[in-house]
Amino acid sequence: SLMKILFDTNVLVAAFLRGGSSYDVIEQAIHEHEIYYTTFIIGEFRRVFKDKFHYTASVVNEFVVFIKKFFIKGVTAVAIENICRDSDDDQVLADAIINKIDIIITGDKDLLDLKTHKGIRIIHPNEYWNL
Repeated sequence: SLMKILFDTNVLVAAFLRGGSSYDVIEQAIHEHEIYYTTFIIGEFRRVFKDKFHYTASVVNEFVVFIKKFFIKGVTAVAIENICRDSDDDQVLADAIINKIDIIITGDKDLLDLKTHKGIRIIHPNEYWNL
């Protein structure tokens, strides 16, 4: 059945950086489900590629164009609960709640340790195939 999925920044980065299993999951999910992005996640995505991997803005823009073409734009939450050690994780959870997301797909250990949050399942990309 159709699910609303939010990919965390780390999965998006892995997919565009290396392809591989993260890319395979995203490609499949685009066809099977409703995939969301938020302004916050795009901002993080841009920052990681620029600061950590030193990609040019124009290359990263091409990645972002792809995401915006195939993903649905969600709302970025304003009210954020303090749940994880990392406030960025809290933002992802808040974004998932406000957009009524069914599943967050992430490589982040703190989020994965939660397993669920307010009815939202939190899974590793490798677990996608078990859905």
